[in-house]
Amino acid sequence: MLGLRDGGALVATVMVGDDGHRGWVYYLAVDPARQRGGLGRLMMAAAEDWLRARGCPKLNLMVRGDNTQARGFYARLGYDLNDVVTLAKRLD
Repeated sequence: MLGLRDGGALVATVMVGDDGHRGWVYYLAVDPARQRGGLGRLMMAAAEDWLRARGCPKLNLMVRGDNTQARGFYARLGYDLNDVVTLAKRLD
């Protein structure tokens, strides 16, 4: 996990990992009071840099289909839709 602090306050985080085949961003969070100020873009750049430093050639992430705000954010950063199916099973 990568984080950004302003003074002592944690204002943005990104959970990023490398599975040996591709990189994944599992979660991106920005303090709601600080959103739309470029911190999400900064954190995604940090995640991409972290993966590049490990020789990772591709980054994947998942966004709910109805989350148009997030989809627009990632589209503006150059992320494209992939034709994949995600399967899930609840365990609770």
